[in-house]
Amino acid sequence: MDRLNALEIFRKVVDCNGFSAAARELGLSNASVSKAIKELESQLGAQLIVRTTRSLHLTDVGLAYYQRVGQVLDALEDADEQVRSETAAPRGRLRLAAPMSLGLVALQEALLSFCKTYPDILLDLHMSDSVVDVVGEGFDAAIRGGNLPDSSLKARKLMSLDRVVVAAPEYLARRPALERPEDLSAHDALIYSGAEHSETCTLKRDEETVQVHLRPRLRVNSSIAIKSAAEQGLGIAVTPHVYVRQALDEGRLVQLLPDWSIEGRALYMVYPEQRAVSRKLRVLLDHLAEAFRDR
Repeated sequence: MDRLNALEIFRKVVDCNGFSAAARELGLSNASVSKAIKELESQLGAQLIVRTTRSLHLTDVGLAYYQRVGQVLDALEDADEQVRSETAAPRGRLRLAAPMSLGLVALQEALLSFCKTYPDILLDLHMSDSVVDVVGEGFDAAIRGGNLPDSSLKARKLMSLDRVVVAAPEYLARRPALERPEDLSAHDALIYSGAEHSETCTLKRDEETVQVHLRPRLRVNSSIAIKSAAEQGLGIAVTPHVYVRQALDEGRLVQLLPDWSIEGRALYMVYPEQRAVSRKLRVLLDHLAEAFRDR
């Protein structure tokens, strides 16, 4: 048995939380993956993984071994990357998950320029407004907006996502005037369902803070759909300015309560904490940070 290969298979099985998923990621058969783990356990004289028909979990000794193995493999990968960085441009496949709406509106240009700058990197981009399991689904990194929950992922801030209250002139012409944050609760709200506490909005002006509960007219997990619904006069939207900048400039939407600021959010790149950052991921982080530096 190739010891290094067995260690890589062991870590992939744990990261993917399954033999079948690990086999797919590694391009191996289920039988090959299972055999490698059995031989590794036999050589060590200890059970590392407890398997059932539906799930698996690490034994105590398996968890300790996984952590040490991760450090060894990361150190080896980092050493390889250091050598490559002296002799060649970054290359290889880079799996990235990004929100569909934000990808179409704000990320597209930066990612395409990255591809032009680093032609030897294959960017494998998965766009979806659903949150992916970065480690379990085998991604190198993911781009996420909003407030990040505590997790085992490292995060690097790319840019702030300032939010605004907007509505179409058509909607405002037939509904009561909106002069104070409290007036929002009497209006139809277009809610982004992909965020926590999306039916509550906190606005600030000087020393005054007002929290408003919104009345949903539409709930959808796409910010582009929210913008379109607002343009059609369905209601009022609280959304990142990046999505509605052009619609505001062209008069299809109007910003409301401009003297009030809304609790801000941010855009982050997240990636597994336990692994050394590969050079190809590092250049992507730096490229996006530079692209969004002045936004």
